[in-house]
Amino acid sequence: MTENWTELVIGIIIIISPWVFGFSDISVAKWCNILLGLALVLVNAWTIFGEPTQTVPVMEESQKGKRRSKNNVEQNKF
Repeated sequence: MTENWTELVIGIIIIISPWVFGFSDISVAKWCNILLGLALVLVNAWTIFGEPTQTVPVMEESQKGKRRSKNNVEQNKF
């Protein structure tokens, strides 16, 4: 989750960098930064604020062993 917030901030920095570093006169460079920054911001905002993902419950060690042995038995049948 921290990585998403970091990338969101980096996207904002990339958007404003043409004016901060003084190359806003160069149209191609400015628009490349704006579009790249917007892509970063949108993807990470979607990840942070979008629909929550369902978490898969973690199996206990005893269940993992049972599942493995069951799968091995099923594989040996064929």
